[in-house]
Amino acid sequence: MVFYLILSILLVLAGHAFRLLRWEQFVRIYERPLRGRMLRGMAGGYVLNTVLPLHLGDLFRAVFVGRRMKSGIGFALATVIMDRFLDVWFVALGFGAFALAGQGGAPVRAAARYYLLFAVLLAVALAVVVFLRDAIKRGCLAVCGIFNDTLKLDGMVFCWSLINTFKDLRRINLARLAANTVLMWAAYLGSYRALAMALTGAGHPMTLVEVCNTLFGQSAGDLRVVLPGGALYGAPAAACAAMLSWYLVPLAVMWLVTLLPEKVRGAVNQATAAAPAGESYRNLLPQADPQDRAAFLSQYFGLQNKAWVDRFLQMNQNITILQDYSAGSNATTMLCMDKTRTFYRKYAFGADGEKLAEQLHWLRAQQDRLPLCEILRTGEADGCCWYDMTYDPQAVGMFRYLHSHPVEKSAAVLHQVLDTLEEKLYRPTATAADPAKIEQYLAKKVDGNLQKLREARSLHELMEAPTVWINGKEYQNLGRLAWLFDHERLRALFAHDPVSTIHGDLTIENIICRTDDTGWYLIDPNTGNLHESPFLDYGKLLQSLHGGYEFMMMTPRVTVQSNHIDFALTRSAAYDALLANLMADLGRRYPHQLDSILMHEVIHWLRLMPYKLSRDRKRAPMFYAGLVMVANDAATHARR
Repeated sequence: MVFYLILSILLVLAGHAFRLLRWEQFVRIYERPLRGRMLRGMAGGYVLNTVLPLHLGDLFRAVFVGRRMKSGIGFALATVIMDRFLDVWFVALGFGAFALAGQGGAPVRAAARYYLLFAVLLAVALAVVVFLRDAIKRGCLAVCGIFNDTLKLDGMVFCWSLINTFKDLRRINLARLAANTVLMWAAYLGSYRALAMALTGAGHPMTLVEVCNTLFGQSAGDLRVVLPGGALYGAPAAACAAMLSWYLVPLAVMWLVTLLPEKVRGAVNQATAAAPAGESYRNLLPQADPQDRAAFLSQYFGLQNKAWVDRFLQMNQNITILQDYSAGSNATTMLCMDKTRTFYRKYAFGADGEKLAEQLHWLRAQQDRLPLCEILRTGEADGCCWYDMTYDPQAVGMFRYLHSHPVEKSAAVLHQVLDTLEEKLYRPTATAADPAKIEQYLAKKVDGNLQKLREARSLHELMEAPTVWINGKEYQNLGRLAWLFDHERLRALFAHDPVSTIHGDLTIENIICRTDDTGWYLIDPNTGNLHESPFLDYGKLLQSLHGGYEFMMMTPRVTVQSNHIDFALTRSAAYDALLANLMADLGRRYPHQLDSILMHEVIHWLRLMPYKLSRDRKRAPMFYAGLVMVANDAATHARR
């Protein structure tokens, strides 16, 4: 009796070991399994399952392990559900085989019907989920949306984990999964057979079928098997002790194994590793920030732009997104990391992807002329373009550099930038102004954007007013400044512009300064400006320093009443000082063409407005105020 009891305990431990290896396969797709933690979770779960109904111990297993997992509790629960999902099929087949063999009588036939019905219902549910997946996704979002933001995110992560655990079965080594499952159940069945013989030897005759029915049948018990109504109630004390030992000793051994010395556990882990130590893992979700995760999952479950979601996941599945640094364009810029480094990734899809591809080609074409960001990796496929840039903690945008260093240092860097552009880019690529390109520039960048402003319902009342009050100061509205945009005036003004290859988006934030004062470089050029004049680059600098674009981007609210626009207009003394320095420099470089440069700044604000109206409608009046203010300044300068 003792021999068979020890054998049954050893075999059930072997079965638990293969279960652990099988469970690891679901986890290993996304992260390195915490084998000791998982073993403790299994032991604790089995302990609770011996005293609680409905396999509630499995919930403990998921929570206990998930709290230490990178992917969290929701993912751990999804893998436990998958583990039990596979068990239902095997138990159903087992009882079906017993019933067909005529063993166990009515209790086994009832258990077979129960598990087969359960398995069929699971199969039907799986088919329904696949067939109605879009409606179910919306339902998940609706149910999760009932709760606060934290619980909503937890719920969405669990649903996302469950979906991907089933989808990613194709990424698992199915041969190994089958082997682990077969060996696990072979060990369990051997344990049940040895237990039956041990109980028989202890004076309570039982067969393999009766043990299985005791453990899994409709009247399945746990420690309650020795209580009144249990399968072993009234059995000899030796049989009851053997049954309790079979339940409890493996759990104690499982827990004690995790307390072995590190060297011993490490050797066991290496000996039983199911994949090479250098393996790589996918990210369950690439975003590290909870708000970014919530926004993405809301898009996914809300079925918003499914093609974008698929391409986003395909592109970012092997990285972690630390922070979104996207600004005023349709491309997305993120601070990311992989196993080896931290870097910036910029990407866009569709027409925006084509635009980003032009930017990438510009960077490649000019890399020998200018100090530019270092490109690490690139990709262009299926309407998507992306590239990775080096991250250097000592490299910051000039906005931050200007407000953390003496203005003189920023002015010196800006002069170096302008001198380098002049000597390395503008002069070597200089051409004569093209009247046809100027006409296209006026038609598309000036007339086209003015028309979009007139058609914007949200700006209709503001556009109709002769004057606009901005933060308590009155300005001439665009209607009274129509002469600024007269084609004859602009043709004459722009005909004398220098023309060459330009950066195209030379804002303060696109000049990257090194805090150790070892240099600077440029990022994010913009192509397709039609009239490619260096004055457009200077106009972009003025959009920052004169118009205060970066400060507006940080201003969250604006109020509009009739023709009054009010918002917290912020300017820094550093901005004012650098603006004065820039204007003096431009006055020396182009003493008779400042009107042209100022008009290009006005046109930059015009070009900005359609984007703000479509993507930032609530704050669009604030940027309209910026347009009006710079237009008034350009008009004042032109009248001199």
